[in-house]
Amino acid sequence: MNRTKLPVVISLILLTSLACGLTSQIASEAPPAPEEPGVEEAEPAPLDEVEEPVSEEGQPEQESQLEVPDESDESAPEPPAIDALVPPPSADGGPCANTFYPMVPGYQWIYEVTSDGETSQISLTVSKVDGNEATLNALYLDSGVTTEATVECQDGAILNFPVMLLGFLFGDVDGELDVEHVDGEYAPSYSTLDSHNWDHSWTGEYLASGVIDAVVDGDQITGKLSESPVDMEWNTLGEGEAIFEAITVKAGEFPRAIKLEREIIFDFDAEMEESGYTVSVAAVLTLQNNLWFEPNIGQLKQEIERASIKVYGVNFPIEMTGSIELIEFRMEE
Repeated sequence: MNRTKLPVVISLILLTSLACGLTSQIASEAPPAPEEPGVEEAEPAPLDEVEEPVSEEGQPEQESQLEVPDESDESAPEPPAIDALVPPPSADGGPCANTFYPMVPGYQWIYEVTSDGETSQISLTVSKVDGNEATLNALYLDSGVTTEATVECQDGAILNFPVMLLGFLFGDVDGELDVEHVDGEYAPSYSTLDSHNWDHSWTGEYLASGVIDAVVDGDQITGKLSESPVDMEWNTLGEGEAIFEAITVKAGEFPRAIKLEREIIFDFDAEMEESGYTVSVAAVLTLQNNLWFEPNIGQLKQEIERASIKVYGVNFPIEMTGSIELIEFRMEE
């Protein structure tokens, strides 16, 4: 399992078969002409008396031969390929080349984060890929602070991804968490998605440890997590062409972006002040958000749909109005 340091509570970034024509050549003989009644059929001349047809040059003519194309002729044109629904990711990333999170060395994304009317920017760069691990460097452009995290990959799937952005959207939620991957996937491989015609749902299981603070219905809640279970559930919005949705972000227009829905649920023990006393309660944080991706480029946008904390069996909503938007994508050499 890979342990990833998150600077905030939960954060997230960032084709069919070849048609082959089978041609059959059918040789058929012309039917013999009908015999006329009463006419005796002439006996064929002996073979040695049959004269061969002579050409104008005086040489016997040869029967024309039907030329059959040599199937092994490499110069024969290949049948045109049909574009796939979604092109496969670049092989440069090896096991970390993913459709949604392409961990390819030199790829860089710059995002603008908007929360509570304030904006900030963060740059994410894949510095290297070594086997099943990719190193992701983050630069917080406003403060100059840099961090480094490891992305865990397997056969084109992303298992664990350091969600460095999502916490900016929480507003009144603050804190620090360590999250480790237990099971499942953060983003499935291209082959898995393609085999389902892009109609797919998947889950990931994690453990979180640390502290979070939140203001819920005017009360301060401090959540203490010690290997608390975190479940992520993802799904596409249909199959085939239904997965696409046009979207415009600061980085440009993307008419065939893929939209995903995600729900994050985790349980933790919380302490809250009530009538001057500190009360320990079990709490459940639920976060639902939408994400848009350009295949093989990465995350374009992310926004919160709804969020809530459940205490005493009652769900209290958390207001979140922020968004994360791609403003520039680069492929460094």
